[in-house]
Amino acid sequence: MIGQLTESASTARPDDTHSSSLREIQVDVDDAIHDAVSIITEGVKNIDVDATSIERPVQGNLTISTSSAHRPKDNIPNPFLRHGPGAIGLAGLCTLKSQLAKLDLVPAGVQGSLAGLIRNRRRMHIDLLSRTEVLEHRRRDAQSPQGKLPVELWAQIFSLCLPPEDFVQPDPRQAPLLLCQICRSWRRVATGTPLLWSTFSIRGSWRRHIWKSSLECWLRRSGNAYLSLDISIPAYMEPAFNDDTLQLITSSSDRWYYLRLSMPDNLLRSMLSNSYMPVLHKLEFSSTYPIAPLEIQGSQAPRLRTVSLLTKSLYPQSLTLPWHQLTILSLQCWLNIGQHLEVLRKSPRLESYCMCLVPADIPLDTRPLVMHHLRRLEIVAFIGSAMGPVLTRFQLPKLTQLSFVVPSSSPACGIAGWPKHHVMSLVERSSCSLKKIRLKGVDMAEESIEETKNSIPSLIEVDFS
Repeated sequence: MIGQLTESASTARPDDTHSSSLREIQVDVDDAIHDAVSIITEGVKNIDVDATSIERPVQGNLTISTSSAHRPKDNIPNPFLRHGPGAIGLAGLCTLKSQLAKLDLVPAGVQGSLAGLIRNRRRMHIDLLSRTEVLEHRRRDAQSPQGKLPVELWAQIFSLCLPPEDFVQPDPRQAPLLLCQICRSWRRVATGTPLLWSTFSIRGSWRRHIWKSSLECWLRRSGNAYLSLDISIPAYMEPAFNDDTLQLITSSSDRWYYLRLSMPDNLLRSMLSNSYMPVLHKLEFSSTYPIAPLEIQGSQAPRLRTVSLLTKSLYPQSLTLPWHQLTILSLQCWLNIGQHLEVLRKSPRLESYCMCLVPADIPLDTRPLVMHHLRRLEIVAFIGSAMGPVLTRFQLPKLTQLSFVVPSSSPACGIAGWPKHHVMSLVERSSCSLKKIRLKGVDMAEESIEETKNSIPSLIEVDFS
């Protein structure tokens, strides 16, 4: 508009008649120019104020961003210094807007990066926890029985920790209960090894509730393993041994392998007479009273091979046992020669026999009894003179070990002589290869030992234990 007014003024020709009009036009032009300049000046001032108000936060943001990027603040372009006053309104505002747009993007990008870092940190923390758990699990496994050795080998090691007795009594200071107290891994292996719980001793001194709880726990942990049970019930404790406990014991009769029973005869008959014992191999029993007829048929215990009668007053004549399938028989009761011969005739498969002999007249039948399978014969004689005559009644072609025992309760213990000539006659008559002679409570001179070895070429050892 200023240019148009100036151009109009310059193109107008001077005219005296129009001088007043020209002055009026000139005044109007000056007023218009002045008004335009005032408007422009006010606009510049407003722009400067706006720029200053914008520049301060911008400079603060630039300082933060450039300090993180190690850039000096002076490198930021300043539109107010490179442009003249006429360009501040347009170029400066554009530059400021672009800078502000960029600065707006910086926090957004930083926030996005920060969110990504937080997500990564969470993932790494979860991964760290999982790896730590795996390492801890491996560390525990390395310390557990399963860590380095197979469970079967640990079970074998644990079995070697059992007491040396034939039957294990529950004792927290001994295996297997002691093994369950070491750690959780040992307890898992111990309770999962049936062989550790396959032997058990029940004593009459226990309280009634201990019988049942201990039996239930022990039988459960034994799984399907064969059982070796030692049950000792005095007569005065018989009322405490109720039907529930007896039924619990007999419920495992299909796994009985070795039984040692010491109890009144009625309990003994209740356990043995009506039970099916398919794997029973060894039976030892005694009674506080002479047993009324006890019957164990071969069909009840088809694998029974070893029987020991532990009561001195228990006579085998009242017993019905599968004599024909026995290979080892030991009698603690005192019998004469005729009674022992009767037992031996019923047991043709015997390989080992122990007799307690009382002196008596020899039966009139002088024919020797041939025992084709007997390898070990032990003669316990209260009077040493009874040992020789009984040998005259045997013919033992498989005999390899012969024992003579005089008990310590006998007045002849340590002074009784051994039946040397009867032994020589038995070896010659039987044509056996006798390898060992065992003497206990019997006197035998050194000269007699050498003479015996020279007379019996197969003899290897003479034992005085």
